[in-house]
Amino acid sequence: MERLYSFVPYSINKRLIENRLSYNQVNKILLSHSVAISSPSVDMQKIVKDELDSCISFLPYCAKPFGDYTCPVSDNEKLRKNRKCLKLDGRSCNVPCSLGRMIDVLKQQDFTKDRIFIIDSDSHLFPWLEEKKNEGYKYFLPGVGCHYGVSYALKYIQREIGLEGCIVFLQDNDPLDKRHGVCKSIFDYNNMEKIDRGKKTKIGEESLKIIEDILSGKLYLKTK
Repeated sequence: MERLYSFVPYSINKRLIENRLSYNQVNKILLSHSVAISSPSVDMQKIVKDELDSCISFLPYCAKPFGDYTCPVSDNEKLRKNRKCLKLDGRSCNVPCSLGRMIDVLKQQDFTKDRIFIIDSDSHLFPWLEEKKNEGYKYFLPGVGCHYGVSYALKYIQREIGLEGCIVFLQDNDPLDKRHGVCKSIFDYNNMEKIDRGKKTKIGEESLKIIEDILSGKLYLKTK
C-alpha cells in the first residue's frame, strides 16, 4: 500500500502532503521552513513542558554528509547506510553533518541513545516505532524524512502505530544539483532503500533552529 505513494510524481506528491499539513496558519509558516506539526490535536507546548520524556526521534542516514566530507563511521560497502553515529555514541565528531547537529539539539534536551533512531531502511524503522509505542512513548520530535517517505509513512505511523509529533522535511544540499537531491521518482526512492545512492541531502539550518526553539520552549505554536 505504502509503495503506491512512490508512483506519484514528485511535484504532485510534495503538494499533496504539504496541502494535507496546511491545516492552519502556523503550519503554513512552518512549512516554509520545511517543518510541520503532524495534526491539529498536537499541543506542542504541553508536550515540551510536561511530556518531553514521552518523545522519541527518527533521522535518516542520508542527512549524513557525502562528497566534500565523509562520515567517519561509513564503511566501504554500505557507505552511510547504517545506524552508526559517533555523536549518538557520546563521542566527538568534527565533520560538518546535519544529522549530527540534530543529535546535538536532542541531547541538549536529554534525549538518550535509545530514544533516537537513525533510519537505514523503512523495514527497520516501523518495528522500532512499534516497540517504543509499547514502551509508553507517545510522540516523535522530530521525525525527519523526504516528501516521498513522509507521504506514506505518516499515515501509517499515525493510524497503525498511534504516534503524533513534529515533522522535518529533508532538503537538497545544493538546490542546483538536481541529480543528487532528494528522491524525485519511484526509482530514486526504492534504490535508496537498497543502497546508498549518494544523495546530497540535509536537515536545513532553519529547520534545526526551529526544532531547537520548540524543544527549549522559546517558540510558541498554537495549532488549533
